[in-house]
Amino acid sequence: MEIMNDPQQNTENSSDSYWPSVLLAGGIFAIISFVLGLIFSYSQFNSEPSGTLISPIMIGNGVVCLATAFAGMLGVWHYTKEVTQSLKLGKGALIGFFSGAFVIIFSTLLNEIWTYIDPSYTEKLIESFVANYEAMDMPEETKNTMIDATVESIRDQNMLTTMLTGIPLYGLLNLITGMIGVKLFASREDDEF
Repeated sequence: MEIMNDPQQNTENSSDSYWPSVLLAGGIFAIISFVLGLIFSYSQFNSEPSGTLISPIMIGNGVVCLATAFAGMLGVWHYTKEVTQSLKLGKGALIGFFSGAFVIIFSTLLNEIWTYIDPSYTEKLIESFVANYEAMDMPEETKNTMIDATVESIRDQNMLTTMLTGIPLYGLLNLITGMIGVKLFASREDDEF
């Protein structure tokens, strides 16, 4: 007796393989995040203190956040090209969330590796923030409080805390762009989650 393949069953089996799309999007945008972060960090290290809160690193953080927001969309695009055109909004949100989570995981690992390549990176970061705060026109007590808080924050930062704070932020941001990706790239049969 010949068993007929159910098209719905094939769709369900193929939809489980979203991990290659997630890993690809997460990896690409982690590299982008890492490189942009280095560019903005080293431009701050090599510049004169501005004496304002707007510095190359602060601008860089905004640029990196904006750039990595498209990981979810890339993951959905890759999934619709490689696996199936049919995609529900909820699956796109899941692909987006995991893509964003892997951006922070991979970029954190790259940053950790970088601290072995340039062991003075953290100290240069601290020195640039301290120099910038010292150039600010504010009361000494406020300035010292800001310097102490920033130095403590940078020194206390580790891989685990970076991931625990970054995964929800980047995950939720890419969850949204994953759903936008479904609207742009997928042919959906219904609007169910």
